[in-house]
Amino acid sequence: MFSKKLVPLFLAGCLLTSSLPSVVLAAEESDTRAASVDIPATEAAVVTGDTSKEPTADDLERIITIVKSKITIPEELTQFDYNFNTDNYTGAAIWNLNWYAKEDAGRISVSCDQSGNILNFSSYDNKSDKYVPKYFKSELKNKANEFIKKVAPDIAGKIEYVGVTSDGTYSGQYNYQFQRMENGIPMPDNSVTVGVNYQTGEVTSFNSNWLYTVNIPSAEVKITKNEAVGKIGKAVTMKLSYQNAYITDKNGETKIKAFLVYSPDNSYAAVDAKTGEVYTTQNEWIETADTASSKEKADGGAYGNLTKEEETKLVEMKGLITKEEAINAVTGNKSLLLDEHLKSVSASLYKQGVSYRSSKESKYIWNISLSDPREVKDSNSDTYRAYANATVDAATGKLVSFQASVKDYYNMSKQEWEAVKVKYTKEQGQTILENFLKDQIPEKFKYSKLTDNNDSYVIAYKDGKEVYGGYDYNYNRINAGIEYSFNSIYGAVDGVTGKIYSYSYYWDNEVTFESPKNIINAQKAFDAYIGNKGYHLVYEINNIHTINNSSAKRIIKTDAYSVDNEVRLVYRTDISPNYISPFTGKQLNYDGEEYADPDRMFYYSDISDNASNRNIRLLAEIGIGFKGGEFIPDKAVTTKELTEFLNEAGIYYKSNKYKLKNDDSTLARIDAAKISVQILGYESIAKLTGIYSTNFKDISEISDTNLGYAALAQGLNLVTSNKDNEYRPNDKLTRAEAADMLIGMLSAEE
Repeated sequence: MFSKKLVPLFLAGCLLTSSLPSVVLAAEESDTRAASVDIPATEAAVVTGDTSKEPTADDLERIITIVKSKITIPEELTQFDYNFNTDNYTGAAIWNLNWYAKEDAGRISVSCDQSGNILNFSSYDNKSDKYVPKYFKSELKNKANEFIKKVAPDIAGKIEYVGVTSDGTYSGQYNYQFQRMENGIPMPDNSVTVGVNYQTGEVTSFNSNWLYTVNIPSAEVKITKNEAVGKIGKAVTMKLSYQNAYITDKNGETKIKAFLVYSPDNSYAAVDAKTGEVYTTQNEWIETADTASSKEKADGGAYGNLTKEEETKLVEMKGLITKEEAINAVTGNKSLLLDEHLKSVSASLYKQGVSYRSSKESKYIWNISLSDPREVKDSNSDTYRAYANATVDAATGKLVSFQASVKDYYNMSKQEWEAVKVKYTKEQGQTILENFLKDQIPEKFKYSKLTDNNDSYVIAYKDGKEVYGGYDYNYNRINAGIEYSFNSIYGAVDGVTGKIYSYSYYWDNEVTFESPKNIINAQKAFDAYIGNKGYHLVYEINNIHTINNSSAKRIIKTDAYSVDNEVRLVYRTDISPNYISPFTGKQLNYDGEEYADPDRMFYYSDISDNASNRNIRLLAEIGIGFKGGEFIPDKAVTTKELTEFLNEAGIYYKSNKYKLKNDDSTLARIDAAKISVQILGYESIAKLTGIYSTNFKDISEISDTNLGYAALAQGLNLVTSNKDNEYRPNDKLTRAEAADMLIGMLSAEE
């Protein structure tokens, strides 16, 4: 429910006033992280680096002067702070400047490079958390253009307008997007975005992703677009797979439908327009650093824990396995990695909740925790203490998940790796895991296939290269031989002991799979895919990463990593979404429906003469309305449609008396007045009697108990009378009137 505000009531005629519009935009704080490298050293290290990027007072003064020449800082923003950092990725020096008022009443944040080129700008004040659209996107586009000319004049003449989006009522802004143009060819990897508040018309954010010092090759091409298609066709495989769509039925129950799509196995593919070379990445590594990683899948902790007495009763009533049986299901399983010192064991029983992403039936789970209780003494070189955690199905006694620690073979005191032998190969580990899966979850394993297997953790280095001590495996669910990656099984095997140290799965028993009968082949799918908007000639940025590992062990170079940017002319697939229907060859959205251009999604051909035209179009600008080309303004709005309107606008309500059914039923205008007034928090005022006076011609049709609601709804422009001053309380609320009501509710909350 909205926060309540005082409503001045002009009883003569019952005209209501509200506060003037206010603006708020959450500030985007710059997030900078310093790179770190762990270096074992026995003596002091020497740090070297590029000192030209160090901040100075003169630099700060120069940067402030440049920024204030482009951006006006309000007098009330009396506080100032700054920070300076070097971007990890590009190595560029970045200044972050912040002007703000006391008690967080407002803020302007600006980031720029050493040359004073503004990279980011955001303006924020703490006056509102919702906005009402008062301008169309077309009306504010020029604001974005003028702001770019003001803060980034060097690039203003090298950009092309791409489009505009909106994030709804909470952001309160239209985001105007531009891309770089060179030699008449797009360079989408460099872009500019400007946010303009659609309530005030003021620019509230700016972001520039731009390379100022880079060589642009000529626009001459030696490979045609059709020739590039052939090369991309050989580099890309159209893969048939299932994707998820969540569907809510009339009863409000959400179900999963797995729909079929063709999509490229590599979403990025490009062909050099000059040489014909095929690229499958925009990152080139000249030298790589020695790194180690481990992959773990964390299992959720127990919730809904039960007392010992409650556990006992459940075991008795539901035929569940006992705590001892659950513990034995873990400790007695010879396939699991269980350290001999895991002597401390605890167990708890909990009920796994029901959700639309799992089985409709809840089930009980035993959570088993094992640990090494031995004390760690300073004098003892053996400080490793193992631990493990498992979940067991309390009905079947089968393992649901397992996770155990793996010993680290690096001796910190000696600064060396302990000698250890990896006895099992990746193939042998796979056999061990699959035998375990056949025992624990045979039906799930039967309908899955291995999709990924990798080396897991490092146990030593040999000749400067990692020696891996384990392997992890991922199996995706299959249906009719087609992969469904939303359900999977994961496992990891220790190569030293041959034991499983990690295992889990996610499997949905309620999913409905679309049949693959009568689908087109992969070649036809590719032809349909490459014919969509997004396959074009562009300048793109290739990132060349260089790591300089110093041969001197005592020298730490802060500038050892750098990135150079190379621009190349390519034919590239920027096709989004990249789903193709295997039945029609049409482009699909991420819900499995035929893709529609967002710019035309809420365009209506039947509202030009309607009195609610402007409000309908304003809501359409922020993504609220009906898809399909027609609004049908005089049609009675259903309670389901009205509920969707309220949710999309960020208006949530709670009422024990006025509840929308969320179905295809309709509602009377007086009921809409009641609901809207109640949502805004004015119900207690509406219930006051003897203070309202209206001149509706049909006032006799409005009961005394409803008069306050009608009067308030009229004054707040929620549900109003027609030009003949008829309130029509018993008429059905139309779609057009619902649009007016929503704009009125947003306006009342300013």
